[in-house]
Amino acid sequence: MRTYFLDSSAIVKRYVGEKGHAWVVTLCNPAHDHELYISQIALVEVVRAICIKAHDKLITNADRDRLVTLFRRDSQSAYGVLPLTDSVCTYAGDLCYSHRLRSYDAVQLASVLVLRRETLLKRASPPIFVTADRGLITFATMEGLTIENPENYP
Repeated sequence: MRTYFLDSSAIVKRYVGEKGHAWVVTLCNPAHDHELYISQIALVEVVRAICIKAHDKLITNADRDRLVTLFRRDSQSAYGVLPLTDSVCTYAGDLCYSHRLRSYDAVQLASVLVLRRETLLKRASPPIFVTADRGLITFATMEGLTIENPENYP
């Protein structure tokens, strides 16, 4: 069992057939007994990403509705949702001092760093950060996170 934090770019791949989809589906399989975490902000970002795919005619509106429903159901049972607290927001803002981050990327990075701090306090293995966002990979590497990019897998 491992602990993973998935940002929105990774979570979307669980629901939409694109590069990295099979790897993320396998990662999220309950039989592996991994602990999966997401930021509360992903509840907006993932729905937006799925809706854009429908707007761009990459999926049907019926698929959009089904996938959003599935994601929201999974958000209540398959993921630990890390709340968007004042502390996370302050930390995200502080990360912007040292990195050229977009706002929601700063929140994602702050969330996984808070999770890392909590796991280390429990003397557990730190989380693996799963993201397909190349810019975020750069900043997460600078922060010393272990990263998996689902797009590295067919």
